[in-house]
Amino acid sequence: MSNRKSRPPAFRHPKNQLPQLAAKLLADGTARDFGIAKRKAAALLGISDQRDLPDNQTVLVALVDYQRLFDSPAVTARNSRLRTAALEAMTFFADFCPALVGAVMRGSTLPHSAVSLHLFADEVEAVSRFLLDKRVAYQISDVRLRINRREQEQYPVFEIWLTDIQFQLVVMPTRRLANPPLSPLDGAPYRRLGATQLAKLVASANPGAPWDEASVFIDSTAPRI
Repeated sequence: MSNRKSRPPAFRHPKNQLPQLAAKLLADGTARDFGIAKRKAAALLGISDQRDLPDNQTVLVALVDYQRLFDSPAVTARNSRLRTAALEAMTFFADFCPALVGAVMRGSTLPHSAVSLHLFADEVEAVSRFLLDKRVAYQISDVRLRINRREQEQYPVFEIWLTDIQFQLVVMPTRRLANPPLSPLDGAPYRRLGATQLAKLVASANPGAPWDEASVFIDSTAPRI
């Protein structure tokens, strides 16, 4: 009989546990974004080499799996509520060709998730005037997003609250309708959902489903803005 000790399963290696722990930290509110979640998870697991951190997409997959296993009813209800609110807001901002992006589109919302919309206007002042005319209070900041591997663009972000829901409105020039910037999540062009597609999703049999499930309820051949 061999005296050689068996190796522990690969999943027990701290590096392989990192995505699941980061996902748990996001789901329970301990971390508010992917970067913080990964760094906290690494510290808890005793991992100091930043090269061992998983990419955001890996953590997102782990997060969706975690939510399905441990928090599915609450997440589904929250997704449905925020998507309905997003659709109402997109009607409100119809003049700016709004598109839904981010966690609400994906169906991976967290308790603190805001509704993220891309608005399109060649004059930022058009959005600020609209909000002032409608007496909607806002705070403004900015975000830098990559448009390719070497270049970035800066866009204004209007933060507003409608009832008890936070919205982040990223205003882009109209040329970005057909050429979206790259998402920090995976480095690919932003996936967006237009009002027509979102309306179909909200009216579907499962309006709170994660995107990979919800997409079967809408016309997959419809153009995405």
